[in-house]
Amino acid sequence: MAARSPSSPLPPPSARPMGPRSPRIGRGAEVHTVRSEASGLASTVREVVLDKNDILWRGEEGSGAPRGPAGAAQAHAPLLSEPVGSRRLEGISVEEAKMTRTQLLEEELSCLKEELALCQADKEFVWSLWKRLQEKNPDLTQAVSLVVEREKQKSEAKDRKVLEILQVKDAKIQELEQKESVLKEEINDLLQQKISVDEEYTFLRKEFNDLQKKFKDKSQEYKDTKECVQNKEEQNRLVIKNLEEENEKLSTRCTDLLNDLEKLRNQEAHWKKEKYGIDAKIKAFEENLIEAKKEIEVSQSKYNALSIQLNNKQTELLQKDMDITLVRKELQELQNLYKQNSAHTAQQAELIQQLQVLNMDTQKVLKNQEDAHTAESISYQK
Repeated sequence: MAARSPSSPLPPPSARPMGPRSPRIGRGAEVHTVRSEASGLASTVREVVLDKNDILWRGEEGSGAPRGPAGAAQAHAPLLSEPVGSRRLEGISVEEAKMTRTQLLEEELSCLKEELALCQADKEFVWSLWKRLQEKNPDLTQAVSLVVEREKQKSEAKDRKVLEILQVKDAKIQELEQKESVLKEEINDLLQQKISVDEEYTFLRKEFNDLQKKFKDKSQEYKDTKECVQNKEEQNRLVIKNLEEENEKLSTRCTDLLNDLEKLRNQEAHWKKEKYGIDAKIKAFEENLIEAKKEIEVSQSKYNALSIQLNNKQTELLQKDMDITLVRKELQELQNLYKQNSAHTAQQAELIQQLQVLNMDTQKVLKNQEDAHTAESISYQK
């Protein structure tokens, strides 16, 4: 059944005809009308009781418990169904579980007692109201006022219950706000720790990058060194191989040289035999050489005398060449002077000729002036 609002109005009573009674309506009809009104009031009271129970169950839902006593029983079912000698729960001892189960049972028992008292009071009220309505001349106004008073009391009780729930919730809200402030402080501390950890992480990351870079450099250096060592080993292998080949060649060469040495020794013995004849020839050649040296010395003395004479002749020839050179220079100077005199003479002759031409021109001009003067004088005389 849907829950009704606490301020929901009561259903209006059935309309009764006012004024004098109609002769058609008997006493049985009037009693039937009163009974129908009483049944309507009873249904209204029943709905109000259900509304109250619904509100109580909603309060339990706000606290996280299932609706109604059945829900409470379902919520506590795991603890109730657990045997006494059960194993230790995770994080909770057996004694604590028993105490928690006892507290839950006591709370459930108190809730059931309150609901039972309310139901008993509602039952007594409905029963008394029913008795009033079963009278011959029931006072409906008093019944309605009783119902309204009862509803008002229930509404006040419900409001007190709601107020208690709100106070509990306010206390929980304050507690949660305090927890929130504590958690905010913890969060701020954690943020500060996170910032310091981030800075340390950045520093460590930088060191790690530097170490990684150094490791890469060392790895590259190791690779280069390894390649260099491998190249040197390869070169050493090639050198050793070349040396072995050269050693084989030298061994062959030594064998050949030993053979040649043996041949040379044989030749030496043969040459020693020939040397004696050659020495005799050398002695004869030396004697001839001594005689040739003497002849060369005589020829050298003659050559020196001839050289001295040749030098004297060359000196005289040089002196004569110098004299000829001086004579040639003087002749050249005389030729130059002659050429200069010839040119000067030609210039003077040309100048004389120009003077003669100029003199002739002057005479012509003078003659022309005399003729002109004579003509002018004659013209003046006329």
